[in-house]
Amino acid sequence: MTYFIAGQRPGLFRKIVLSGLLTVAISTFNVAWAIEAHEAEKLQLNDHLTLSSLLDITLKRHPHAGVLTARAASIDAETKYAKRWLPDTTSLTGFHMSDRAFDDIGAYENEVALSFPLWLPGEKKAQTRLGEALNIARASDEAEFRWRVSGQLRQQLWELKLAARQWELGLEQEQRLAGVLAQVTLFAEAGELSRADQLATMEELAIWKGETMLLEAEYMDAIRLYRSTTGLETVPSIIEEPLSELQEIGQEHPALRQAINHVAESSATTQVIRERSNLRPSLDVFWRDFSGDRRSPDVDALGIGFAMPIGKSPRRDPEVAKAYEAFAMAEAELLETRRALELQLHEANHVLHTTRERLENSDTIVKAATERHELDKLAFELGEFSTREWLRRLSRFKEIERSHELLLIQQGAAIAAYNQAVGESL
Repeated sequence: MTYFIAGQRPGLFRKIVLSGLLTVAISTFNVAWAIEAHEAEKLQLNDHLTLSSLLDITLKRHPHAGVLTARAASIDAETKYAKRWLPDTTSLTGFHMSDRAFDDIGAYENEVALSFPLWLPGEKKAQTRLGEALNIARASDEAEFRWRVSGQLRQQLWELKLAARQWELGLEQEQRLAGVLAQVTLFAEAGELSRADQLATMEELAIWKGETMLLEAEYMDAIRLYRSTTGLETVPSIIEEPLSELQEIGQEHPALRQAINHVAESSATTQVIRERSNLRPSLDVFWRDFSGDRRSPDVDALGIGFAMPIGKSPRRDPEVAKAYEAFAMAEAELLETRRALELQLHEANHVLHTTRERLENSDTIVKAATERHELDKLAFELGEFSTREWLRRLSRFKEIERSHELLLIQQGAAIAAYNQAVGESL
């Protein structure tokens, strides 16, 4: 981009042409250097990778994926236990008694007993309800996990896009200033501009180089975080989402539904603990072989017995109290979750509304700044103000353009944050 008109300074026509060629050469070199230096760190856009498929890939390698698998196995075990006819394993006992060591008249007694433990009254029903509550909670746990990881992905994708664009804009401005410096240097050597103008341009370029280095570091950090989370070298070409039609936190919000189901699960667990005991009823089957002495005939007998604990173990009271404590904690977490979600939605709605208003105002600023930039460019070429003033105005114009582009990205991020707040998963 050439900022001087040859006709205004006829003696420098040839130098201006050389300046334009030098500007192109510098820009080409900067672009080539950027590609060469960061090619290994660049993520490729993938037209076939959707946000939903990206989420599925991320969920499979997420550290907490194993936790969900383990919880599913625990729920299956509780459900299977509730379907058992017997709550515990059967036991076999037996004994043999003989008078050989004492009177030795041939008296003996053999007995074998098979004991079948039984459910306590109300215990099986409570265990069945616990299994049902756990199975309902399983679905909400999976939905909440998907929603939570969706939020992480949304944030990383938009931070990545924002960091990439900021770095690109920094490189573009750096290349423009490098071209301006080449032109100013030629005119300074020809005596048309002062050494101070050249030094001011060099200073401005050095400042932009420093800012570009910081933007590059932020971009590299965003790339590494995305790779660590997803394990991919590609990103979806389209990460924009349509704005959700939901306007409030409903009962089916994944986080809220999970908290509600955890309260039901905790309540069912408390009821199971209330109903069960360390001792339980049992049905016993006995077989006995008996003889009074050597002259008496052997007597075989078969009998049935029943055992029933009187009262419940004192140890149950602390266990029930602890279960009620867990239930109270689940209710408290439900209230905290509801409040946090409402605050999150309020903040997301506020950010989206503010971003849209800022973007609307930015449109007006960009239109005015573009027209003024053309006037300033002409005025500078006519020599109406100094190079320093031109650099200041050029920097101001590029900052307005940069702010507008970043606002467009922030609007997409605000929509994604709003969708996350109302409970929409990718």
